[in-house]
Amino acid sequence: MNYFITILIAALFLSCNFSTPKNTADHHSEKVITTVDSAKIARIRLTTPSDYRQALDTLDMGDLTSISIAAILFKNSSADTLVRDSIFMVFNDFLNNVAGSYLENNEKVSLQLGDSPTPETINQLKSNLLSYGILLNSSKGSFYLEPQNEFLLQNFGSALSPAYRQYLAISSREQLEHFSEEGAILISADSLASRILSWEDFLVRYPRFCSVGLAQDQYAQYMGAFLAGMENSRVFDPQTNLLKDSSKTSFESFISKNPGSRSSEVVRSYLELLAKLNFMYTDKVDSFLLERVFSDEGEVENK
Repeated sequence: MNYFITILIAALFLSCNFSTPKNTADHHSEKVITTVDSAKIARIRLTTPSDYRQALDTLDMGDLTSISIAAILFKNSSADTLVRDSIFMVFNDFLNNVAGSYLENNEKVSLQLGDSPTPETINQLKSNLLSYGILLNSSKGSFYLEPQNEFLLQNFGSALSPAYRQYLAISSREQLEHFSEEGAILISADSLASRILSWEDFLVRYPRFCSVGLAQDQYAQYMGAFLAGMENSRVFDPQTNLLKDSSKTSFESFISKNPGSRSSEVVRSYLELLAKLNFMYTDKVDSFLLERVFSDEGEVENK
């Protein structure tokens, strides 16, 4: 990071207004940030992902205000669209890190959620967190946070490339309906097929997308679940190791409805393999999945 940017960032935090509230119960006090000098933030013009990452490294991931600062620094960037995509990747990583650690770092919030919180408490927390682009969800009785893709699309999409906007649009739709939980697929076979085709289309349209690896991972996850199921949603009967009739019907329907797609070719080859195996699960199934779905050779390409 150049010297001028370093000085501006230092000035930013030195210029924050602090107050020192007193706790009359234990006579301790702590500093809390009440406002941030937005004028000084506006003077910072970061142009590279490296500079932006170094700037975010100075922020406190336990303070939601840091997300606002990170967002302003991103929007102030004078980089071109493709570089902005790369800078936004850094912002997205930062937001994920904040979401992943905030509950651990914020004792007050942890206490509010830890002892049978009321619906009012949960809704208030959800509203507060959502204003920073973070969703409060629960699973198996535990709360967790994750970035809201619709928030990212609405607030940052105009500064991103068409590829990144499309990536966020697909992700935001999928976020509305959880894909799996506890090793079980929660969506229908048709919905799973739709997700496979959405990511195939995306990868064909944008093979040079800056986060193409994430898109490929999504595609592979859904294709693998469609072809093999999950621990508690198997396509093979656990007693007989035979392919379930419902899964065979889904495969045949996918091939019929999507002729010419790369995914349809994979499903067709898979069904042909299973026919040779009398639709019985063997190690050849795993080998097929590793080669055609989860390896580099299984990646969707624009041919």
